[in-house]
Amino acid sequence: MIAIITTTLSSKSDALSLGKKLLDQRLIACSRISKSISQYYWKGKYQQAAEYTLVLKTSISRKKEAVKYLKKNHPYDIPMIISEVLEVNNAYLAWVDQQLD
Repeated sequence: MIAIITTTLSSKSDALSLGKKLLDQRLIACSRISKSISQYYWKGKYQQAAEYTLVLKTSISRKKEAVKYLKKNHPYDIPMIISEVLEVNNAYLAWVDQQLD
């Protein structure tokens, strides 16, 4: 099993930077960034904005530390940080573990 952590950022450069920092610290094995559009209310006003979804793949043992890093370093006042545990094939699990050694 691996952990998938998902968050959003307002710019591609922020998503790339945060993903690279997590990779450099060996808190994640890889990241995926995709452009999305979010709709929400912020301080009573409707918002529609382009955002970048950052999906992070890590081991179960590194999930807590990666989430802690995100909470501390995310540029949003109230970031969305979702984590889930997923079953993966053995070869992929071995690759993730190898990246985090």
